[in-house]
Amino acid sequence: MNRSLYESGFFIFTHMRAMHVDTLNTFLILLSLILAYMLPFELFLLAYAILGPLHYLTEIQWIQGKKYFVKSKSWKYLIIVFAFTFSIPIVLSLSYFDGIENEWFQFLKYDARTYLNGLLFLALVTALSLVVFKKEKVQLIAIAVGIVIAILLNQFMEYHVVVGIFLPTIIHVFLFTLLFMLYGNLKTHSKTGYLNVVLMLLIPFFILNLSLPDAFYEFSNETKEIFTENSFFVLPTQLSRMLGFSDGSQFFFYDQLMIKIQIFVSFAYTYHYLNWFSKTTVIGWHKQLTTKRSLIILAVWIASMLLYAYDYKLGLALLLFLSVLHVFMEFPLNVISIKGIGQFVYSKFRSG
Repeated sequence: MNRSLYESGFFIFTHMRAMHVDTLNTFLILLSLILAYMLPFELFLLAYAILGPLHYLTEIQWIQGKKYFVKSKSWKYLIIVFAFTFSIPIVLSLSYFDGIENEWFQFLKYDARTYLNGLLFLALVTALSLVVFKKEKVQLIAIAVGIVIAILLNQFMEYHVVVGIFLPTIIHVFLFTLLFMLYGNLKTHSKTGYLNVVLMLLIPFFILNLSLPDAFYEFSNETKEIFTENSFFVLPTQLSRMLGFSDGSQFFFYDQLMIKIQIFVSFAYTYHYLNWFSKTTVIGWHKQLTTKRSLIILAVWIASMLLYAYDYKLGLALLLFLSVLHVFMEFPLNVISIKGIGQFVYSKFRSG
């Protein structure tokens, strides 16, 4: 009897805590949208440099504590190798390596990028096979099929755009965040939580139909230089092309369509980071932080911000490994969320 009362009380407490976090997230969604509207380019650069590294560091240690959400012991070594390899061309593109004419070096710097998108695709396929299939033989077959598909698709530009540009960026920060929110809300059944999911779905359409006043925006030369030098313009131009709004060949800071797309990108990134920090009490990622780990994370975070302040391109290149690694590490959790949503829908369909 006492145990039953304790469990009921714990459930009610957890449910109330989740409701409180959902209300906070409603505010964070609206705040991210307002800030993105006011500072479409500046907010993105600041959020990526300040909130991004702290997000990578805290989420990586949390996922490690959760045993990477898979049973395979090889998974963690695989994604570390993948993330390191994926980061090499960006690091080699730094001016410190200019003037090196070695053929192997030139291949790693330029030509290898064509093949490295396959690492993202293969990591996602591997995560899918490890989560969905229980038998090791079936997992290996699924991974082998994934390798064949990656080789066949390598010749298509759309494959590289979706996998190489969208998957680690807008799919990761917006679509997977949205699915994770929905999956968590299926457990709490919070009305505010469902409202947040609907808000997330409506915001892209709201931004697209925004009326932007003439001469409202004025971007500094420093902002434009950092944004251009680090090729951040590739994401909004390719989104514009994929949505059929342009051919993706030009980018202009004061074009209303580009501003609207960048508002969405800035919103998605900022809320992705804030959503993670708001879930501290729900998923309890802070409980694994010992004093030693906290000090290490704090030191690396401060160092990363100083790097970005000194040279944004240098900070981006040196921290790309952590950024890509946390994307890879999250793939099993993404698959679990999708699987859980699918099972819920299927059960409702059968019972209905």
